[in-house]
Amino acid sequence: MALIQIGEATSFSPPESFSYTPDDRQQIIQVDGGNVVEDYGHIASGDKITISVKFDRENFAIINDYWEHRILVDFTDETGRVWQNCRIKIVSCGYLKMFPDMVNTELEIWRI
Repeated sequence: MALIQIGEATSFSPPESFSYTPDDRQQIIQVDGGNVVEDYGHIASGDKITISVKFDRENFAIINDYWEHRILVDFTDETGRVWQNCRIKIVSCGYLKMFPDMVNTELEIWRI
């Protein structure tokens, strides 16, 4: 069972979803007679990871503190890859009906 680590907090279970969106700054521009590509490269500090994952109440309190105080932390995904200097954004959270000590979260992890 591959869990994730956000700073000192460890997830209760593996992520239910994981989505990585790179900050790729290129676009195609239509011009008379063809196209031009404007390319400013990949800006790693704009990359974003979105995950849905469960934490127990104690570990969620750590996550919430990182979010409240805008603390940069390392994020280790379920494959063991370490993403350094990340900012955590709590998109949504809620308790599970039958397990009040579990918190279901939707998080964004921003590379800075």
